[in-house]
Amino acid sequence: MRVFSRGSALIRRFPFLPGATVAISGLALVFALMSHTGVDIAFAAILALAASAFVWGYSRRALKHALWPPLNHLQRRSYREVWDSIAISRETADVAVSGEPDEAGLRASARPTVRNIVELTAMTSHDDVLEIGCGVARIGYELASHCRTWTGADISANLLQYARERIVGFKNLSVVHLSEAALTEIPGSSLDVVYATNVFPHLDEIDRWKYVQEAFRVLRPGGRLFIDNVDLESSAGWTMFSNDAARFARLERPPYMPRYSTEAELAAYATHAGFQNVKAHHRSPLVIVTASKPGTNP
Repeated sequence: MRVFSRGSALIRRFPFLPGATVAISGLALVFALMSHTGVDIAFAAILALAASAFVWGYSRRALKHALWPPLNHLQRRSYREVWDSIAISRETADVAVSGEPDEAGLRASARPTVRNIVELTAMTSHDDVLEIGCGVARIGYELASHCRTWTGADISANLLQYARERIVGFKNLSVVHLSEAALTEIPGSSLDVVYATNVFPHLDEIDRWKYVQEAFRVLRPGGRLFIDNVDLESSAGWTMFSNDAARFARLERPPYMPRYSTEAELAAYATHAGFQNVKAHHRSPLVIVTASKPGTNP
């Protein structure tokens, strides 16, 4: 088990290794056949090629299913360390935020969320937009044509590195590295829409509340809020929760393990932060809460 864990960690850190090993094994086989080095050596080369091909295929499946290191030495609120440890390559970063190891899958995974955000916030091409916990700009990349400006904020430097690579060429997209679980770097009353999607599952409840308070501060009068999480009260959400409960029944919970929400929880954050027009939207497995800051943007 220890050898397996070390091997998995090595593949996560250097995902190119299995493919490179296959290529080298293939070249070795070709060399053995062309140089007539003998049946034994050729057979050994065939075995090496088969073994390396198996490891390559296995590693692709492992990355796709997000076999992350447990990181049990870190606290849940060690957000920077947790996500920098996970996002050690572009592929592991993509899988972490979408479950997909390639650009095509990443983009496809963003489209339902983009539709929800644009529709439920009534986003326009005149809006200045902020995403809390933007990751690799999975959503921001797709929102570029829907808003005036998009700013992605995240606490993980590794995730933001890949976000910057993805948004090169977009003049209206930018990212901000957060120094803490807050929006300290964002000026007050400077935005029209603030949203957080697929972020609250990984946050402590007090930090969820803190980000909603911060969203109120940075929004202009009339600005709109969008927050979501897996809905614990839905059938799909409860199934996800019960599966996690069974899987981790005898194990230490990793710091990135999702924690789900209810409509009442998310609505309470928005209401107590001062928002009005607080509404819940159930789009299985998600519960989405939208709200607006009182006043009219001049």
